[in-house]
Amino acid sequence: MRLSGTGLVVLAVLGASAGAQAGPDKSCFARALPADIRIHQLDDAKLLTGWVFDAAATHQAPKAGETVNRRSGFSSLPGFAGATDLGSLKGRYRVMRPPFDLGHGYYGVEFGTLEPDGRISGVMLINRLFRLPVVLHQPAGVATDIATNGALYFGWHARALTDSTNAAATALEDAENLGVPLLMIGQSQAGGTAQLQAAYLVATYPKRTVLSGFVTMNAAYAISSVRRLGLSPDAVGGINFVKDLDPGFGPHGLLPNRIGLQVYIHPDGTGGDRPGPQSMLTAWGHAGEHLLSTFNSVSLADTLANVLGDARGACPANP
Repeated sequence: MRLSGTGLVVLAVLGASAGAQAGPDKSCFARALPADIRIHQLDDAKLLTGWVFDAAATHQAPKAGETVNRRSGFSSLPGFAGATDLGSLKGRYRVMRPPFDLGHGYYGVEFGTLEPDGRISGVMLINRLFRLPVVLHQPAGVATDIATNGALYFGWHARALTDSTNAAATALEDAENLGVPLLMIGQSQAGGTAQLQAAYLVATYPKRTVLSGFVTMNAAYAISSVRRLGLSPDAVGGINFVKDLDPGFGPHGLLPNRIGLQVYIHPDGTGGDRPGPQSMLTAWGHAGEHLLSTFNSVSLADTLANVLGDARGACPANP
C-alpha cells in the first residue's frame, strides 16, 4: 500500500497522539486547599518559617499550647541573620507540641491554625532552615545540615531525615484526629525535607483521611529521596514557589526542583506557571534570590491565584 505525503503526515500525528500520555494535573493539591489557606495562610507560613529558625537559633524553644501572633517576633538573633518581622502575620497559631528535636539535625515545629472561636482549622509542620547564618555559633550544626543536604540529594539514609518523616507521621495523626488539612513547610533544604515528608506520608499512609502535602520556597532537590520510597515525584502533592533567578534550585539553576506544582516568581514579584527567559548565567549573578528574605515582597496568595486561574479539570478525591 502506498500513501501520499499528506497521508503519512496524518498517520504520524495520529500515532504521536495515541502514544502520548497526559501528565498529572499538578494543580489538584492547590485547588483542593480550603480558600482561607490559599488566601491567608500561605503568606503566614512564609513568616512562620523564619520564626521557627529564629526560635531555634536563640534556643528559646516554643512551648506546647503557646500562641504565636504578630507580636511574637524576636528582637535579635545570634549570627548574621536578622530576626523575622511578624508584623504582617494575619492569623494566630498554636504550638501543638514541643519542637521535634532529637539532636540528629532535624528541628521542626507543629502549629495549629486558630480560628476566632478557638477551633483549629489546619495543621502545619514547619522545618528549620539551613543553619549557615549561625555557623560561628553552631559549626557542628552546619556540618550536619550539609550532610543532610547530601543525603537528600542522593537518596541516602540520614538520621535527620528519618526524624523528619517521623515528625510528619505524628503531625498527620494530629491532623486526622482534628479532621483538618496538614501542610509540611520549608525553604531550600527545609523545603526539600518538606517534600520528602509529604512523599513519606503518601507511601506509608495511602489511606490518609485528610488532605496532606507540602508548601515550599526554592526547595532543594529531593527527587532521589522520593524515588527511594518507591514513588514517582508526580505522586506527591504540593506547591513549590520558586524564584526564576534562584541559581541553585530555580528553573535555570544547577538542580531545578520538579516536585509538585511549580509557581515561578519573576523578578518583578509576579508569578506564573512558566519560568522567565533568563539564563543560568543571569541566575548566578543573583545568588541572593535563593534566600527566604527575598520572598518578603512577594504575595504567595496572589502568585498562586494567577497560576490556578480558571483551572477546572477533574482531580482525584485525595490529591
